[in-house]
Amino acid sequence: TTSRVLLLAILPAMLVVIQPDLGSALVYTAIACTVLFVAGTRWTHFLVIGLITVTSIVGILVAAPAAGVHVLKQYQVDRLTAFVNPTDNPRRQGYQLKESQVAIGSGEKTGRGPAHASQTKLDFLPEHHTDFVFSVVGEEFGFVGAALVLSLYALLIWRALRILTMSKNLYGALIAGGITAMLMFQVFVNVGMTIGIMPITGVPLPLLSYGGSSVLVTFLAIGLLQSIHVQARASAAAKRRELIA
Repeated sequence: TTSRVLLLAILPAMLVVIQPDLGSALVYTAIACTVLFVAGTRWTHFLVIGLITVTSIVGILVAAPAAGVHVLKQYQVDRLTAFVNPTDNPRRQGYQLKESQVAIGSGEKTGRGPAHASQTKLDFLPEHHTDFVFSVVGEEFGFVGAALVLSLYALLIWRALRILTMSKNLYGALIAGGITAMLMFQVFVNVGMTIGIMPITGVPLPLLSYGGSSVLVTFLAIGLLQSIHVQARASAAAKRRELIA
């Protein structure tokens, strides 16, 4: 069963990697691992998955380039280089990260306001409407605005986890678990890459990053969570009526 689930996750993930879109492939991986965890997969299976993952990463980053096979695109290599050593070449590989940190830092406590946000208004920060939209929040609304956005995401994820525990059947729990993993992974990776604790990838910030497909998928996911919640409440109400009767 574990191998079947992994196969269902790996096939679309590999197709997405070919695009190339490594960030979305990582989201698929996070969803698959969470679904396996919710389904009660034994820890030994996770150990095997971890060993395979580590071996694959070592092969892609070390063995393949040594053999003359370049799996990663040059821009992906540059992003990893900038993450490991952002000060090595701040005008090239580390440019996006440097400008992102400047934008967030310049916002200070309450922000500079949309009219005075020079990093975004003057386009010093690339992709500020998509991957680096959190940097825009930090610059325009400061620590207060960034903390408010993160608090709203925390509330959304907490409700998703709550619905996961309320689910009355395994199918609903698996769906809720996958959606929760998707939201948590996207928020953590996107916010993390803007402040320098994660490598830069093309992972959007749910409901904030520009892009119709991302917003549509997130709304559909929230709708599924609401459906699971409604069914769980209806099941609980039916059981209460049976006890009263």
